[in-house]
Amino acid sequence: MARKLIAALVPVLALAVLAGCGTPAGTDKDITDDWAMLAAPKIPPPPVGACYSTNLEYFATDSTTIFSFKAVDSCSSSHASETFYVGDLTGSAGSGSTPPKGAALKDGFAKCQSEAEKFLGGDFHDGRLELIVLVPSSTQWGAGARYLRCDLAEVVSDGDKPVNRSGSLKGTLGGDKSLALGCAMEVYDTDGKTWLDYTPTTCTATHNMEYVGTYASTDRPFPNNSDERKTAMRPGCEALGAKYLGMTASQLTQHQQVGIGFWMVDEENWNRGNRTARCYAMLFDKKTVTKSIKNIGTGTI
Repeated sequence: MARKLIAALVPVLALAVLAGCGTPAGTDKDITDDWAMLAAPKIPPPPVGACYSTNLEYFATDSTTIFSFKAVDSCSSSHASETFYVGDLTGSAGSGSTPPKGAALKDGFAKCQSEAEKFLGGDFHDGRLELIVLVPSSTQWGAGARYLRCDLAEVVSDGDKPVNRSGSLKGTLGGDKSLALGCAMEVYDTDGKTWLDYTPTTCTATHNMEYVGTYASTDRPFPNNSDERKTAMRPGCEALGAKYLGMTASQLTQHQQVGIGFWMVDEENWNRGNRTARCYAMLFDKKTVTKSIKNIGTGTI
């Protein structure tokens, strides 16, 4: 009897369940058209204030990309670069089918440079620093990313070898100018003649070269060989050197103990509008000093 009673109750329960699944007022039984469409996914811009490590031995402008860096936990950890500004690529730089480079990054480089001066307290050219301008990868670009990432990195010398450091670069060209270019000791190839690099020193330590300023060339094609580079950059560097040393350009040309050398940017940097050379007073015949030679005039060193 019990079994018959249970069986008899089943249809009633089923009817009760079905009644509970009726269509609520104001709906049309079609659940696929009542949801707002999700926004298309976007590539988030890089964070300002982030710091990164790198495996690069040198910062070569045309081959340094976002993939050259790996984020670290904080800028108090050992790192090579620091993102100090992030903006948007607009105009022709942001409308191309591929990420911009060369002349297409002129406005981007100019923006990074002006923001770097605010951040550092001085022109990055006057410090042992590299300004790194980064844009989205091709994949990110295809997904709509149009950010401009500006990084700064401390470097050993104009050879752009990264320095692993801790702490922010903010203000390092203001106040005591802790990263300002000054005196250095030349490094030559085994032939003793080819200038390869330099080792920074204090001006009270033994040295044979001293930074006198950065010269910016007029708008002209990149000088591809030694003669073109001398024509493009040497007169400007000699003018800066003569002023720094306290003599005329003619007196500098005829001086028997000091001349001018320069270290200029690569072609990709040049095309971006950074048409500069860092200029140095350099002592002849392996002579060294332990003081600054600023304003030496025509006297002997």
